[in-house]
Amino acid sequence: MAWPTPKVSIAFDDGPYVANPTWTDITAYVYSADVSRGRADDYSQFIGTAQVVLNNNSRLFDPFYTSGLYYGKLLPRRQIKIEGVSNSVTYAVFRGFVDGFPAAWDQAGKFATTTLSCFDGLSLLSQELLPDYVYDYTKTLNPIHYWRCNDGQSSTTITDLVAGRTMSVVSPGTENYQQGQQFTTALSTPAINLANAFNGYSTTTTTAASTVGDASVSGWWQSTNSQGGSSNGFWGFSYNNDQANTFNITYNTSTLKIMAIVRDAALNTSRRESTAAYSLPNEPMFVTATYTKATQAVAFYINGIAQTGATTTAVNQFLTPIRTFDVNRQQTQELAVYATALSAAQALALYNVNNNNVSETSAARMTRLLGYTSWDATLQSITAAPVATVGGLSAPNSNLVAEMQTVNDSEDGELFVTRAGVIKFTDRNYVYTNTSSNTSQATFASGSIPFEPSVQINYDAAAIRNDITVTFTGGGQTSTTNSASVSAYGTNAMNTSTQLSTQAQAVTLAAYQATVNGQLLTNISPVSVGVTAATANWTTLMQLELLDRYTLTVQPPTGNSISQAELINRIEHRIVPGQWQMTVDGSARYASWFILDKSSLNGTDLLQ
Repeated sequence: MAWPTPKVSIAFDDGPYVANPTWTDITAYVYSADVSRGRADDYSQFIGTAQVVLNNNSRLFDPFYTSGLYYGKLLPRRQIKIEGVSNSVTYAVFRGFVDGFPAAWDQAGKFATTTLSCFDGLSLLSQELLPDYVYDYTKTLNPIHYWRCNDGQSSTTITDLVAGRTMSVVSPGTENYQQGQQFTTALSTPAINLANAFNGYSTTTTTAASTVGDASVSGWWQSTNSQGGSSNGFWGFSYNNDQANTFNITYNTSTLKIMAIVRDAALNTSRRESTAAYSLPNEPMFVTATYTKATQAVAFYINGIAQTGATTTAVNQFLTPIRTFDVNRQQTQELAVYATALSAAQALALYNVNNNNVSETSAARMTRLLGYTSWDATLQSITAAPVATVGGLSAPNSNLVAEMQTVNDSEDGELFVTRAGVIKFTDRNYVYTNTSSNTSQATFASGSIPFEPSVQINYDAAAIRNDITVTFTGGGQTSTTNSASVSAYGTNAMNTSTQLSTQAQAVTLAAYQATVNGQLLTNISPVSVGVTAATANWTTLMQLELLDRYTLTVQPPTGNSISQAELINRIEHRIVPGQWQMTVDGSARYASWFILDKSSLNGTDLLQ
């Protein structure tokens, strides 16, 4: 019989994102270690922390001791791992990062310690912000010019982020653009308003001949002129070294429709008009237009929808490289030119991303979010069986981990860091289908793994949630009430903010939560389970993970025994020289419980 042997290691030579760093064993200097991983209840977020107290009498862990072995390496966010060795097998207990190496002295400097406060991978990523989705997606389409129109109030220039073809105000001074509307929260800056810039902005002229036929343009389009004005605004480009050759988004005053039109010097046109007529000034719209040389056809999309207005197909020209790009009488931003004909799917995706909406599974979204970080893919575990499809996106510079939690809420799965330091995202059905959650991994009872005798069991009405409101992409919401639960225990409401892409998914989630969370559960106090040095017991205990299922059996002094199954919500370790204590805390929400010697299979006293 023996307690597990602790092992503490730090990666002094590697940064926080190295998946397989070089570890240095510092166990000989450890006075104590405390680990806490988990959550307070089913509605809280998982968090992992640890505290390690080191003997620092030699100043080995003093970052200001210039003669120290690790001087210059005692830096914040160095990786740390805590392990336990039992029966010659090494088990992960915690992997994370140190907050720093604070040196402290007691007894007039004769006794020195360094206490390491440690945190897990999600806490590390909690300092990161969401990137600019619009920019990222637009760049994947390989624009040959890209003017974001975010150069600042009344700038005389508009920067081309791809090719350096800066647009400049045609008549400097009073005609500089002004700050316009905030078209969408997907963009961190408002549009530019050229209402007073009659001559608009234009690039310099390039005289090179156009050699590529297919072309596309995209961007926000809103005429700043009133109906019947002398100039209704446009943006677009000229091509093939002739100002008469143009590809513009403009307004047809005869049909009152917005149109995408390609003209050549002989006044031939290939065009497509909007399906509907518009009065000016129109509401802001995101437009994409494509020209395909082989068919001489123009496709036109407004807010991602293909337009079916009047069309012509009479221009057979090469359109890029462009000659000039011009903007006149517009509120606009996110202007781009492509040397390809974008597909309908790409036009729709451009519109969606400009409106904080990208439809993908929750697993794909979580993978996308982690992909914006430097977190190594080998330390990720993303479900392969997601239930939810998400749509909405938070604004650029929103907190990344908060976004990950919203995706998790949409799936109604679980998001936590494993004892081995892997960021794990589970699907909604994980607690039912995963073997370690649906099959007991440990039994705490007399004759099995013993536990401390002080245990309290009670019904927990505070954990009931029986009036559920779920919000989803686009600002919609749906509500479901578990009427039986409300009648029995009173109303306890819960709002779940999600990025679910459809109302139908939100209705399903609300019904599921009202059912699962509306049941009266038993609550059992945290249980100290590492109370003996029996090696066989520790072989089981050291393998336990969050959401693992365990069974607790209590034998009261009279009558039947009581048995309860729970899934682990929290695991704590207290490690001091010569002893290792372990505590688990769980929830019966996803595990039925029953009274031995009394309950029948699927009986009326079986609580789900």
